[in-house]
Amino acid sequence: MNWSELYWHRVTPFHVLLWPLSLLFIMVLAFKRLLFRLGILRSVRLPVPIIFVDSITVGDAGKTSLVIWLINALKAFGLRPGIISRGYSENYGSPIPVTISSKLKVVGNRALLIAYQSKDICPIWIGHDRVKVAQALLAAHPECNVLICEDGLQDVRLQRDLEIVVVDNSKQNFGNGLILPAGPLRDSLSRLNKVTAVVMNQKSSRSLVNTGSHVKTFYMRPGNVYFTNLLNPDYRSVFRDKSIHVITDSQDFLDQLKYLKINVRSHSAINHYQFTKEDLQFPDAEIILMKAEDAVKCLSFANKKFWVLHEEIVVDIGLRETILKKLREQFMDPKLLDILVCPLCKGPLTYKKNEKELICKADRLAFPIRDGIPVMLEEEARILPAEEEI
Repeated sequence: MNWSELYWHRVTPFHVLLWPLSLLFIMVLAFKRLLFRLGILRSVRLPVPIIFVDSITVGDAGKTSLVIWLINALKAFGLRPGIISRGYSENYGSPIPVTISSKLKVVGNRALLIAYQSKDICPIWIGHDRVKVAQALLAAHPECNVLICEDGLQDVRLQRDLEIVVVDNSKQNFGNGLILPAGPLRDSLSRLNKVTAVVMNQKSSRSLVNTGSHVKTFYMRPGNVYFTNLLNPDYRSVFRDKSIHVITDSQDFLDQLKYLKINVRSHSAINHYQFTKEDLQFPDAEIILMKAEDAVKCLSFANKKFWVLHEEIVVDIGLRETILKKLREQFMDPKLLDILVCPLCKGPLTYKKNEKELICKADRLAFPIRDGIPVMLEEEARILPAEEEI
């Protein structure tokens, strides 16, 4: 357990001093929600569905892994997702896109990690104002027909269609049970009763959190584990008789390597430390192994020695069905179908209700609508013959 985890799991006199600030924080949050509910403050509705994915506590809690899973699940059904995020807490900049080649100091570690793990298969934009970020992404990528916001559970200014909260069951549930800044909770636990789904990151067999029978609870579990080269993620390897140096601040990571029977020489690192090339000069190292969130900080100077432990996840199929059911309800609105564009030419589409197709006149393609979901994939589109009238 690192220092930050130790802080969140204790109640000391210092936490007692911070407790009034926690009360103030939750009161301000409740008052802000009331202003939006009364219509005094105006929320913004985007033209496409948006899914919020966040954790109820500080830290990732497995949220990034779930976002990557969600991207692939949506694309498998022919949807065109885009990712929006604030990026990092000190980000006060205008909306900008994030790719694997983005500079760490500009976009932050988390956004760069998502770009790396998603392999740039969908647009990712960050900025201080999530509404402006979403609007900028849709303006630059009109083919996107669903957005994922990977933070901002408390940002009520942006209306959402689904809310998914991730709970890391490998931790001691919710730490000391207090709200920020005295504890790790971003919101009161009653907030879990109002979300679309709670996803338990079931890394261990510790007791599960009782979210109530009226809340849909699903589970994500560890899947396949393998090592990939940082600069060439498609290249996998099994380390045998190699001099391996591991850089990490996580004892859990070292325990996992021990379980995999990987002998390593470990080097401790401060959480959120920004590595330099000089920090990682190990003449005898054949392999430099890191967690993905640390490894992406080294993309600008890494070489073929840098490797990452990649962990796949398995998610209950019920979560996918819950998400698709909600999206089907949204896509039943003809107004939403009217704003969809062709993923190839970015031109307008004509909705043929009887045929359940979206027609691109420019490319003469008919994109099918299956089970209420528009499948915006070129390989799934029907080529319109010359004699067929549009």
